[in-house]
Amino acid sequence: MNPITMQLVADKYIRLALEEDISSEDVSTNAVMPGYKKGEVQLIGKEAGLLAGLSVFERVFTLLDPDTQVELYVEDGQAVQAGQLLAKITGDVRVLLSGERTALNYLQRLSGIATYTRAVAKLLEG
Repeated sequence: MNPITMQLVADKYIRLALEEDISSEDVSTNAVMPGYKKGEVQLIGKEAGLLAGLSVFERVFTLLDPDTQVELYVEDGQAVQAGQLLAKITGDVRVLLSGERTALNYLQRLSGIATYTRAVAKLLEG
């Protein structure tokens, strides 16, 4: 997604989702990680399918902390396999824990729609 569209349109919805998920404070994250600690997580595909929503996935983390680094190893529209390494996210562990649910919800929903649409399109070929 183009950065201007991301800021003007998507950021609003990402913030709403984060606010709904975190509400006033992410109590569980603060309980296990009260201060800054650098960490790294890997995004690994759970099922085979068509990937969509990586820019939104990344934006969730960078909205929470612009210093968060996201390395993408695949692109939107690419077919992926179960067990495939898709991305690596590095930053404050509190950001990684606070953003993971929202980021994964968007990625799973958008990828599910893309995968289903591809399957329907194949049925209609010819």
